[in-house]
Amino acid sequence: MAVPIRHAVTALVTGTPTPIQAAALADAVGGEDLLAVAPTGSGKTLVFAVAVAHRLAGSPSLTGRPRAVIIAPTRELAEQNAEVLAEVCSGAGLKVATFVGGRPLKHDRRTLIAPVDVAVGTPGRLADLVRSKALSLGQVSVVVLDEADQLLGPSFVEQSEALLAHCAAASLLATTATADAATEAILSQLRPNLRVHRVEHSPHGSVASARRDAAAPGAPRRLVILSTTDPYGLAVRVAARCTRGLFFVPRRDAVERLRTAISDTGVSAAGVAGSASPTRRAAAFADLASGAVRVLVSTDLAGRGLDIDGIGQVIHIGPPHSIDDLVHRSGRTGRGDTYAGVVAAVLRPNDVDKVASQARSVGMTVEIVDASRTTAELNIDGLFGPPVAVPPVRRAPAPAARSRRPSQPRRPAQSRVHRPKRKKSP
Repeated sequence: MAVPIRHAVTALVTGTPTPIQAAALADAVGGEDLLAVAPTGSGKTLVFAVAVAHRLAGSPSLTGRPRAVIIAPTRELAEQNAEVLAEVCSGAGLKVATFVGGRPLKHDRRTLIAPVDVAVGTPGRLADLVRSKALSLGQVSVVVLDEADQLLGPSFVEQSEALLAHCAAASLLATTATADAATEAILSQLRPNLRVHRVEHSPHGSVASARRDAAAPGAPRRLVILSTTDPYGLAVRVAARCTRGLFFVPRRDAVERLRTAISDTGVSAAGVAGSASPTRRAAAFADLASGAVRVLVSTDLAGRGLDIDGIGQVIHIGPPHSIDDLVHRSGRTGRGDTYAGVVAAVLRPNDVDKVASQARSVGMTVEIVDASRTTAELNIDGLFGPPVAVPPVRRAPAPAARSRRPSQPRRPAQSRVHRPKRKKSP
């Protein structure tokens, strides 16, 4: 590994490599086709970032012809990947550019006028650039599928396979936290010599209190299920106990409903769905990261790629759509070596068994709390702590009313604009 690349990596992380990095990095740097499966926050991004920087160093790129392409399902994940790649690739003097939807296509065409070494983007925008011939993938030597299971799912499979067909000679690096047999079969068909590296979820210990689990580093290992006939009402009560919480709802129309209900209690909350503008999405994530809001309500948009430190509570409102969504959502807390927070699901009684079975199948211990009992409030306090006091909002005094003498008549409204009269010509 070149010394400048090593320095760039050590500026990002220190200490020993994670299990997936130790297992997959040699194959990634060596140019092998591989699939890396490991829990969220385990350092998979650094695996392909180091491989891309090492393999592209020392050679120039041509205009509109990048030599590496990283494909991600969401703009947030693409932008986070680009940040890591820019840091690592700076040691090799490589230029990284991001191409995502939500902005004019001509902006991306202007970006490609200068040589770009690494193109990071969403499948739809990259496919648009290829169709318009602003982007050529003929020189690509490394192609990365980040969150490969979602990119090869129904929503993106056509675009992803079309992009892969343009770079058939490139080596493939695929990463995900949840790769089933179907995903592995598709990748093996595309690359017969595919090497698979799996790091299973860390084994869970004996059942302990939420306070002890919250102090354990790594991916979440425990799910608390709150059974209630009024999930949204209970979610509002839980939000009052959150300092930095991420609430997931199943539908877009439920985002604003829950955000408004939480805000009405005095808890600062933001809401974001897939239909929101890029500016609003970025602002909502920034507000949660900075502490400007205590709660962010979102759909599965925030389930992947959101890397914010210090998320203390992940709350599922209603059952997740799939086991993969449960894993990825829950992985928003306990990123890497940071301490894992409390992961809970607020469910109706008829959904409890299904979600509990899903959680156990991925190695999580499950505790079920009946929120309808009289002791439920004490249990909620024990899990999430007491309600956090909301600081009083000091309102500015109302401006003084302008006084008018009773004898002073009101000024009549101007009914027309005064125009000077034209002088008559002699």
